[in-house]
Parts: sequence; structure tokens; C-alpha cells
Amino acid sequence: MRSLVFGEYRRLCRHPLGMTLAVLFALLSLYCALGSQSSASESLRNVRNNIATVDQGCDTALNTPEQKELCLKSVPYQLKTLRQYEVTFTEYGRRAANGQHPVASLVWTMKLATSIPGLVVVVLVTAFFVAGEWSRGSIVPRLLYEARLSRLLSAKTAAVWMWMLTLVVVSAAATAAVGMLYARSAFPLPSPGAFGEVLAETAVVLVAGAAVLAAAVATAVALAALVRQPLRSCLAGFLLLVLVVQTAGTPVVGAWLPGSALPEIVGFNGLDRVWDHFWVSTAPSAVPAALRAVPTLLGIALLWTFLQHRSRTRDLV
Repeated sequence: MRSLVFGEYRRLCRHPLGMTLAVLFALLSLYCALGSQSSASESLRNVRNNIATVDQGCDTALNTPEQKELCLKSVPYQLKTLRQYEVTFTEYGRRAANGQHPVASLVWTMKLATSIPGLVVVVLVTAFFVAGEWSRGSIVPRLLYEARLSRLLSAKTAAVWMWMLTLVVVSAAATAAVGMLYARSAFPLPSPGAFGEVLAETAVVLVAGAAVLAAAVATAVALAALVRQPLRSCLAGFLLLVLVVQTAGTPVVGAWLPGSALPEIVGFNGLDRVWDHFWVSTAPSAVPAALRAVPTLLGIALLWTFLQHRSRTRDLV
């Protein structure tokens, strides 16, 4: 099985569409990281400048006595509001600074990989790497080597999952290199935290993200094997992705759907502004996200069971 998995992995690494999508994903990760760092740095600088201006008081030559009195009354409220903004922008800046850290950049890229851009890459890669073999007829000689279709599809699932993890690591390295060499001086930000804290957060996000990617890849491969046409597989995958995102906020049952559990498992929140552009923010649930992911896992298991029942023998290929 190991040789079969690594053989499929090598084939995917040489796949033209896979290489193209990998480059686009890495560039998107870098673009989003720099944009987030620029926005966070500017927001933090502006609010600190405003605090310094207010701290200087209301003694200016341009103020009349009435204006000065009104200014003195409003200063405490203004300072309180500005300092609240400073706390929020500081936390936002700390998260944006992940892209400037050699380890925390993995957090940044993994969150992108488990958001809409990464899941779109999963759908496209599996559609043309799995369903494309039926449209080209190359699945027949593949089954001469490995007679069990379920074993071949499992190897393809593992290969795509490994390919996505490799893409995360490579993209994180590129983002971190640009962040340390350029963005740190161009966009000053607070430190992501002590090295131990950064390492722990990175480990949690990587494990959670790898689990989410495994579920996404398994679903995409099963759909591609059932549809067996690349374009139709893409359409089915995109429709499912839209359904997942749009049903995240459904009352009562929405918390148990994958669109609500996924952001919590990976660690999205209101401060991760980039991810809010790609995902529908939902109200947190009191039920642990891992428990709410059980219906999704059962759905994936049923999908694979149906696939194995439909493709029980090679005669059905």
C-alpha cells in the first residue's frame, strides 16, 4: 500500500494542473499575508497616534473657552474608546504577524488551506486527478496493477492529502521568508508570542487542519469516483462547498453542520479578518466542535460505503 500511495503522490506532484494550482495557492497565501499585515500595521499605528494626540490635551491656540471645556469633557471617553480599539488591533496584529514568523507562518497557511481557497484547490485537483482517469480511460491499466478499486481510491486519497500538506509547508516557507526579509520592517507588528506559545498553537492548528483536509479530500475523491467526469465533479464539489458555507448559519441544526464546526476546529474567529472574507462567521456553540463534527464524519463514511457498493467489482468500471 505504501508504494501505491507514494506512486500516486509522485504522479500528482508532476501533474500540470497540480503544479499550476500550487503556484497560485502560494502566491495567494503571500498576497493575503502581506495585505493583512499592512492593514493591521496601519490600523495599529493610526490608533496609537490618535491616543497620543488626545493625551496631549486640549490646550491649543485655536480652541475657544467653550471648545476647550467640551474637549476636556470628551477626553476620558475618547481615550477609553481608543484604548479598546488598541487592544483589538493589537490582537489582530499579533495574528497577522504569524506570516512574519518561521513557525507561525504554518498557522497562517493552514487556515487558508482549510478555508475556501484551499478547499477549491482540493476539488479541482481531485476532479482532474481522479475523475480524469475515467474520462481518459487510463483507469483500466491502473486496475491491472491494483485490482481493487477501493484500494486504489484510498491510495489516491492519501496522496492528495499528502500533497495538500506539502503545499501548506512550501507556501508557509515562502510566506515566512518574505515576511522576515521584507514585511517585518515594512509592516511593524506585535510579536505573535513566546516561542513555546507559538509552537503549541501551531501544533494544534496543524493537527486540526490536517484532520479537516483529510475529511475534505475523502469527500472530494468519493464524489469524483462517483461522477467520473472532471467538469461534472468540479460542479458537484463546488455546489457542495457552497451548500456547506451557506448552511453554516442555519438556526438550531446549523451548529451540527460542517460549515459551523469547521471554523471552530481550525480556530477561525472574528479577529481573523482574512478568513471572514472567505467564510461565513457563525455564533459559537456550547457543544464542542469535535462532537459536532460527528455527523459530518458519518456522512463521509456513508458516501464511501455507497461508493464501494456501486463499484464492488472491476466489471462496473
